[in-house]
Amino acid sequence: MIDRKANLKASIEAYLSIKNPDTLNMLVTDNYVRNMNGIPVVSNKSELKARLNLYFTGFPDYHLTVSHSVICDSQGYINWVFSGTHTGLFGDVAATGKKIKINGFSHLYFNTQGQLYQEDIFYNELEFLQQLGYSLTTPNLK
Repeated sequence: MIDRKANLKASIEAYLSIKNPDTLNMLVTDNYVRNMNGIPVVSNKSELKARLNLYFTGFPDYHLTVSHSVICDSQGYINWVFSGTHTGLFGDVAATGKKIKINGFSHLYFNTQGQLYQEDIFYNELEFLQQLGYSLTTPNLK
């Protein structure tokens, strides 16, 4: 009998340790969807590869650590910490040399073949931007 929980755990570990987007082919479905803080940001495997390349380029030394995870049926729940140094181009943002460390949570959904088809990610985006050197200004309410 196939140990579904062990297979999903192995899939999660492989997914979280990706350093090359081409290794996604076996792990995610073609119509994979990623939502970040409730906003759809990826709607297929090609867009996911492009999104991951932003982080691979902007934070080439990045490290993703899982602080807690639970697998229930065909879903995974993961608390993680993303850390790295912004030494490359991140989208339109030139390298700042700043170190970042962000805590987050992912809810992963797997199909019957064990492929990831949806991920909902939650993290403090303001904290991420502040660590890169951005700041907020008080709005003019007059």
